[in-house]
Amino acid sequence: MTTHRIESLSDCIFAFSMTLLVMNFSFPSVGTDKSEAQVTEVFLREIAKFDRYILTFVLLAIFWITHHQQFHHIRRTDRGFLWIQVAILMFIVMVPFTAAWMSAYSHLHITNLVFDINLFILGLLFLVSWIYATHGGKLVDESIDGRSVWRGTARSLLTCVVALIAVAVSFYHPGWSNYAFVLTPVFLLFKPFRQ
Repeated sequence: MTTHRIESLSDCIFAFSMTLLVMNFSFPSVGTDKSEAQVTEVFLREIAKFDRYILTFVLLAIFWITHHQQFHHIRRTDRGFLWIQVAILMFIVMVPFTAAWMSAYSHLHITNLVFDINLFILGLLFLVSWIYATHGGKLVDESIDGRSVWRGTARSLLTCVVALIAVAVSFYHPGWSNYAFVLTPVFLLFKPFRQ
C-alpha cells in the first residue's frame, strides 16, 4: 500500500490540533458597561497563557516535521504500520486538551505530568514507527543509508529523553516542567539530529 492517504490524514490532524491550541484563550463577555481598564485586565490575564501556547505550537510543529522527515524515506505501508500511525494521531489530537488543562492549572503537578506523559508517548510512538518502517528496509526507500536511519532514531529518542526530564522536573517544580521541552528545538539545531 502507498502512504498517500495516511500522509493526507496526518496533515489534516496536525493542522486541526495546531488550530485548536488557540481555543485555550477565553475572553468572557464583558458587555458595553466595562471600562477599557477592565477589558485590558481580562486580556492580560489570558495573555499569560501565551508562552505555553507558543511552546505547544512549536512542539506540534516539530512532531509534524519529524513525521514529514520520516515519510520522506517511507515508501510503503502495511496494516501494522497504519495502526501505529493511528495511535500517533490519537495522541496528537490529545495535545490541545492536555495543553489547555496544563495551562489552566499550571501550578499543579498532575496537569503538568499528564501533558509531559502525552508528549513522551508521542516520542515513543514516533520511535516505534521509525524502527518498524526501517527494520530490514521493510517500508523505506531502498537507497536509505545508515546515517539517515540513525538520525531518525536519534530525533525520536530526543523527544522521549526530554519528556522524561520534564516528568522528573514536574515532581519538584510543576509550573516549570514543560519548559524542559525548550531543549528539543535547541538540540535539533545540532548536526547529529539534522537531516
